[in-house]
Amino acid sequence: FLFATNCITIHILNYNLYFRGRNMRNTLECKNNYSCISENKLSRDTEFLKYELIYPQIIIYPKFIYHNDYDKYKIQKINEIIYNDMITFKQSIEKEAEEYEKNYNKENIKYQYEGYMSFKVNYDKNDIISITTERYVFTGGAHGMTYLVGYNYNLKTGEEIKLKDLFKKGVDYKIIINNSIKKAIKRNEELFFKDDEGFKGISDNQKFYISNDGIIIYFDIYEIAPYYVSIPKFKLSFKEFKKYLNTEYICIE
Repeated sequence: FLFATNCITIHILNYNLYFRGRNMRNTLECKNNYSCISENKLSRDTEFLKYELIYPQIIIYPKFIYHNDYDKYKIQKINEIIYNDMITFKQSIEKEAEEYEKNYNKENIKYQYEGYMSFKVNYDKNDIISITTERYVFTGGAHGMTYLVGYNYNLKTGEEIKLKDLFKKGVDYKIIINNSIKKAIKRNEELFFKDDEGFKGISDNQKFYISNDGIIIYFDIYEIAPYYVSIPKFKLSFKEFKKYLNTEYICIE
């Protein structure tokens, strides 16, 4: 479903939906979205496999579902992308666990394959949604691995937002971001890889998400730093970089 009857806690089958209340539109520069975010869960616990996957779904407010504010099919497409990514993650864990169970030798140490997924709504204004899902998987060995996946979308057009879209035309956003990250790394050099293994600059498809006060650039574990550093993140504050930003996407209050 794409809409709910109200924005309060409700229960439908095995889905636990929660909605965040919003105010009316306030200024031309900043406005709230016409949607809620629901929380959905899939879980399983067997001898060789355990997972709990909590994933989001965008729900259009009822009074806007049949208006031209949001196209329900475009919203559904975004939901399908997030859902299909979750299913792919689930199936990957299931396949590995099945293979492990098939080849399990009782003389070896027994363990469960584990998979967990949670999400966070980081930015929800001006028809823009920025959600991250954090995924953890353990398939044996010394430790598991954590992955962060960002979903940044324009709810009106249904299009994915690229990092370059957040900056004004003509702005060399890569230089601005690279310089900011290099300064941050220099303040804590001991935490990061150096030389060829270290930070060389952001890529064309650099991972990021939007928060209420900045753009967060992030990297995978082991990409530019050791495992104990976890997922390296660098914030570009809206206030500090305001003159470079595209206010069509970024709401600066």
